[in-house]
Amino acid sequence: MGGAWSLTVWGVRGSFPAPQADFLGYGGHTCCLSLDCGDALVVLDAGSGLAALGERIAREKRRRVDILLSHLHLDHVMGLFPFAPRYDRAAEIHLYGAPGFAGELARLIGSSLWPVDLANGRARILFHEVWGGRPFQLAGGAAPGLAITALEGSHPGGCFYYRLEDGVRSLAYALDCELSGDMEPRLADFARGADLLVWDASFTVRDKKPGWGHAAWEEGQAFGASAGVRRVLMTHYSWEYTDQFIHSQELLAGGSCIFAKEGMVIAL
Repeated sequence: MGGAWSLTVWGVRGSFPAPQADFLGYGGHTCCLSLDCGDALVVLDAGSGLAALGERIAREKRRRVDILLSHLHLDHVMGLFPFAPRYDRAAEIHLYGAPGFAGELARLIGSSLWPVDLANGRARILFHEVWGGRPFQLAGGAAPGLAITALEGSHPGGCFYYRLEDGVRSLAYALDCELSGDMEPRLADFARGADLLVWDASFTVRDKKPGWGHAAWEEGQAFGASAGVRRVLMTHYSWEYTDQFIHSQELLAGGSCIFAKEGMVIAL
C-alpha cells in the first residue's frame, strides 16, 4: 500500500462518557479511532466518539467504512446508535467482530432501545466474523495490501485485539487488556516491533482493579519497551480521571509515550 497512514483520535474514555468541563481537555467520548490508509478508512471500535467521525464521513461523502469491534460492551459500541452513515442509503458499513456478534449487536441496537434498529437503517450493513490468529483482509478487496490479525484478549466476556500492517508500517490495538495469566507473553509476540501500540490506560498502577480486565498506563510504558514497540498511545482513560489528573500522569511519563486527546492526529 502506498502513502502514509494517519490515525485520528475521536474518543478517549473507557466505561462511560465524561462530558463535564474539566474532562474535555483530553476528551469525554468513549473510545474510537480511525485509520486513513490509502483509499480505505478503518475504524477501531465504535464508542461515542464515532458520532463525530460519522459527521466527517458524511461531509466527505464517503460511501464505505470498515469498523473493527474489539467487543460489544456498551462503551465500545454506543456510537453506532447515532452514526450518520447508518441513515444514508448510499453508505456501505462493514462490521468485523467475534463469531456470533451480528445477532448480539442486532439485539442491542434494537427498537426497544433506539427508534431505528440495526436492520432498518438505510445503509447496507455487512457483518464479518473474525477468528483469533487467522489473518484476514477487508471485505470485497478494499485495501488489498492491508493484512489484519486478531488476538483473543483478557477481558470479562471476551475481547479481540488487532494488528494492522502493510509490509511498511504496523499498528497494534490492545484496549480492555489485563496482563494476567499468559496474556503478557502472547500480547508481546503479537505487538512485537509495531510502529504504534494503542494501549489500555484505564488506570494507574495504584488504582488498578484486578479482575476488571484493564491495565495501567505504567504497564503500557514498560510493555512497549519490552516488546520493541516504537511508540505507545495511551487511551481509554477512566471516566473519573479529570484533565488535571491525566496531565499529572503525562508529566510522570516524561515524554516516553503519547497521551491521547480527542482530535489528535498521528502520522505513521
